Amino acid sequence: MGQTRRRILQLLGGATLATTAGAALPGTAAASPEAEAGGTGRGGTIPDRGIGMHLYTVRDILAADPLGTLTALRDIGYQCVGVSAFPRPAAEIRDLCAQARLKPVILHVGHGDIVGNWENKLAEAKTIGVRWLVLSSFPSSMYTVEGMRLGAQQLTEAGRAAAELGMGVLHHNHDTEFRVLEGRSLYEILLHETDPRCVDFELDIGWADRVGADSRWLFEDHPNRFPVLHVKDHNGSGGWADVGHGVVDFPRIFEKAKVGGVKYWLVERDDQPAPLDTAANSFQYLDNVRY
Repeated sequence: MGQTRRRILQLLGGATLATTAGAALPGTAAASPEAEAGGTGRGGTIPDRGIGMHLYTVRDILAADPLGTLTALRDIGYQCVGVSAFPRPAAEIRDLCAQARLKPVILHVGHGDIVGNWENKLAEAKTIGVRWLVLSSFPSSMYTVEGMRLGAQQLTEAGRAAAELGMGVLHHNHDTEFRVLEGRSLYEILLHETDPRCVDFELDIGWADRVGADSRWLFEDHPNRFPVLHVKDHNGSGGWADVGHGVVDFPRIFEKAKVGGVKYWLVERDDQPAPLDTAANSFQYLDNVRY
């Protein structure tokens, strides 16, 4: 047994190896509900269980009424969530999601967690029941060529530790990663220098589109590296929009989702003018979009 796995099992209170011994690691071909959710699709539609909400979108109303907010998301039609901006104990998050009949699939973490608090974060993720831990961003000082090379090493090390517990690590982008420095895209450094056996990517389509990065061809150039999407729209003038109500050409992008290995489409809107309206509008679009 690896040292990391042994330590996390101790933190989890003596959990047995049986719960993780057969879990497929990132990049393996073993069948799972997640693989079925997005790898096959339904002839150009998003599977119902693949449509989720990233909880950052509803963070204020979630803080005021956690169970009511989660239940409202389920009533709209969502079946899964990405966990972020939900500062409650891991067991409580797990239980609230279970009460609302929502499957937590990812947990966002900070860079400080990866380099200084990883065993505890892995234990939290295991308790919540997510498949992936997602680095939300690097410190601003790291957005250099050498910084991204270091970041790729840190993600790989974190991914190897997560793999011992049957989980994986993803990187989430903003716009900064698409800078070109010294003739190299910072995002391409991460794609090429992380170990694909234990690190993949949560592509934020909205941020990528705002800086002219083509998500469709990222899927083509790096197949099976994008199990989770942040489905985010913008108005073309610097503001955000509900999914399907802005300028992003989602059908064109989603045509290549299977190539990219997409399993979950998580709605996100960074501002919160009307969170539940955003949730309803965005779900209706994703539930009906054809590609």
